[in-house]
Amino acid sequence: MGAPGSGKGTQARFVQERLGFERIETGAILRSMRNETTEVAKMVIKMIDAGDLAPPPLVAELVIGKTKEILARGNGVVFDGSPRTLYEVEELLNELGKDHVGKIMAICLDVPIIDARERLLIRLVCGKCNTPATNSKKNCERCGAELTKRKDDDPEAMENRWNEFKYRTQPVVNYLDSLGLSEHIDGARPIEQVAEDVEKVIRKRLGL
Repeated sequence: MGAPGSGKGTQARFVQERLGFERIETGAILRSMRNETTEVAKMVIKMIDAGDLAPPPLVAELVIGKTKEILARGNGVVFDGSPRTLYEVEELLNELGKDHVGKIMAICLDVPIIDARERLLIRLVCGKCNTPATNSKKNCERCGAELTKRKDDDPEAMENRWNEFKYRTQPVVNYLDSLGLSEHIDGARPIEQVAEDVEKVIRKRLGL
């Protein structure tokens, strides 16, 4: 978990690759609705392009359903972009908490706002696999596809996303802190250093 530009997606990919967890990227699931023609899909795309959060009940339903599928296969799950509201985290814990007590944790990446803003200004993403990169690159290092700018990384949407985090997601972090389910890591350091600490706290907390 963390503010926009804190490196959530990058670190979630490291967890996926190094620990074998399956990754649920909520933003990618929602952005894929751009290819749908339903009124719900149109509403969701309009919201996320403006930097607003998608409706919590919809997000919770999508995430919980996908999570149960993965757990049924006996695999671990890393959430990238969820939960972002108190409704989502309460629903998630209610659905999964009883069967997975002691195996749920949140990693909070703490990054100063000025650093996070600078990251977002130069961020590009792969149009095919959604891997993030900087504007010094032209093609994705993972799959070779073209890199593009996310619509919600423009200055106006970025400001809105920061406000959404401050007023809707920071309370989630505080709630998880109060339950003793979170670990805070300095996310402003080099990516590899952050990744090493993320892996350590996961292994220690989950006994891996």
